Amino acid sequence: MITIDQIRFGYGGHITLADISFRAEPGSTLGLIGPNGSGKSTLLRLLYRALRPAGGTITIDATPVGALRGRELATRLAVVAQESPPDTPITVAETVLLGRAPWVGAFQGYSRDDRITAAAALARVGARDLADRPFATLSGGERQRVLIARALAQQADHLLLDEPTNHLDIRYQHELLSLVRGLGETTTIVVLHDLNLAARYCDHLVLLDNGRVAAAGRVDEVLTPETLEPVYRIPVRRTTAFGATQLLFGPSDDADQHHDAADEPPQATIPPGASTEATVGGPGDAARPPAEIHPAPADHPPGGSAELTDDGPVGSPSMTETREAVTR
Repeated sequence: MITIDQIRFGYGGHITLADISFRAEPGSTLGLIGPNGSGKSTLLRLLYRALRPAGGTITIDATPVGALRGRELATRLAVVAQESPPDTPITVAETVLLGRAPWVGAFQGYSRDDRITAAAALARVGARDLADRPFATLSGGERQRVLIARALAQQADHLLLDEPTNHLDIRYQHELLSLVRGLGETTTIVVLHDLNLAARYCDHLVLLDNGRVAAAGRVDEVLTPETLEPVYRIPVRRTTAFGATQLLFGPSDDADQHHDAADEPPQATIPPGASTEATVGGPGDAARPPAEIHPAPADHPPGGSAELTDDGPVGSPSMTETREAVTR
């Protein structure tokens, strides 16, 4: 379980997050949604200690995040962040095997079980055939799948993902989130811009707007036109398709007209024959940059590198400097 209680944060005197509180229940998938600039990614960085809050507390299973050492945090929390990892000259198999670093002693190499776990993680995201490719040569979508495999190889019981479906085609978007939803005992918090993906694969949602919680609860409680239209400033209609809530969105020009009309003072009289009408909506949401993944930091990354065989990656020496660059 992850608990956020009265979290506050700001940059240069500007308040970015104000009194954020919610809880991700054990084994559930909680979606963070909201317009660009609402504070979603900032909140995620606070959760994995890339940033320090100005106030409030964050706990993992009742333990404050700040009280966990790097290696201990890495065994509890895997992170899919937006920051790009360095283009180090390592293979896909070696990249995924880095997810096992928190579980290996400072002067130990990767075991056969570590290599099999890494190979299984690659297979789960449909990237087994990429094992021998240099990571730096992959496309954006291929990188995303490999980096998510690295998080799965980490086998933490809490998972944070920041826009993990960027640069994935429709099929892999659904396959990836279905995989995340099926992780069983893993408690997951995922930042999503696609509200229809959030509706299908999240158990609960937290809607952020200008650094505050605009709504929180079950999918059917949060994804309503009455809740979404004032936040996104765009017309919203709700329906059901393929067994899940689905949203339809109207042109943003109609929303501008609606809000402009709402800001005008009421007219004293309406001339005979005149008519008035207004719709709800506003500026659409801009696209986000691709998300990348870093495992939560370990104190002492182990040595060793890997390539995949039919039985999993086979270890080879001299990976210490690479892991230190990736896992810090």
